[in-house]
Amino acid sequence: MIFRQNKLRSIIIWCSLLTVSIVIHFILSWYASPAILRPDTLVSQDEIETLLQLVEKPERESLLFEESIDFEPPPVLVPTSAVAPPPPNVNLAMQAAAGGNSPGRILVPVLADVPVTAGKGAAGFGSGTGLGSSNSANQFAAYVESLRETGLDVVFVVDTTGSMDWVLSEVNTRIVDIVDTVRMLVPVARFGVVAYRDQGEPEYVTRLQTLTFSLGKLSTFLSMLTARGGGSYQEAVYEGVLLAVEKGGWRLGAKKVIVVIGDGPPHKNSFARLLAVSRKFAQDHGQISVLDVGSDANPAVIEARLGRTVNRALYTEKPMLDYQLLAEAGGGVASTLDGDVEITRQLVSLIMGGQFSQEMALLMEGL
Repeated sequence: MIFRQNKLRSIIIWCSLLTVSIVIHFILSWYASPAILRPDTLVSQDEIETLLQLVEKPERESLLFEESIDFEPPPVLVPTSAVAPPPPNVNLAMQAAAGGNSPGRILVPVLADVPVTAGKGAAGFGSGTGLGSSNSANQFAAYVESLRETGLDVVFVVDTTGSMDWVLSEVNTRIVDIVDTVRMLVPVARFGVVAYRDQGEPEYVTRLQTLTFSLGKLSTFLSMLTARGGGSYQEAVYEGVLLAVEKGGWRLGAKKVIVVIGDGPPHKNSFARLLAVSRKFAQDHGQISVLDVGSDANPAVIEARLGRTVNRALYTEKPMLDYQLLAEAGGGVASTLDGDVEITRQLVSLIMGGQFSQEMALLMEGL
């Protein structure tokens, strides 16, 4: 009984305290709410702006945009200087051309060590050291050194009419040797091909593989060429050379070389334009050389086909006159196969300037 009375008393006390707390909370809320809602107690717009001005803000620098620059990137984005020294056999060949170690002879140093000095000669360089063949070897070494600094671009302009079947086969077979031999001397060398026929011939008049470092692209393009057509004696030489000059993809600053390979002359009505294009190309530091693979210039080819000798007096054994004039206008050399039924040596010699045939013959022994 006493326990129940104590419990009831506790409940009454807690309820009383809760009631007092609610009343006090209500009275305080009633007094506070008008002060919160009165407009005069709100912060004015001027006071807000004043407070914002007191807050320091970092000043932002205005962005200034310059006018766009009209800039065209150069064709060459990497240096065209060689990165590897020539192999030792180059030095041996140069020594052989200079007369070896015999008394009174001056050995030609490795190409990378030959100083290039201005001088006269077909190559435009001369060292002024040694006499006779040693001077020629020095000029060749200086010439190759200059090519290693600038790079070399070579485009073959090839007649692909019916009579050129054996030439296309030979070029396809030996293109790797040709490229490797040139790059032994000038590692930064690119190659391209222009195939030409004649107006009205099947498939095309001209076809182009632009200059490339890729031997695979070059080989694929050559493998797709076939010798067809060619009913007339004259061919589209002008169209082939013009395409090489204008669309070859030449590098800025590189030595530019075109080698025409054919057995038929250009058309007479386009010959003057052909010479004009060739002279302009030569003035732009290019060079055009010609390899005449025709029968009249190469009785050895006839003998190889027939399996017997022929009367050489019936053949000129010289490049045809139109080819000689074309090479002269292009600052190059007109050549024949010179009794060789393989064209590798002649092509490499023409690529390297043509005037250094003896030095190139030494370098290509065994090729």
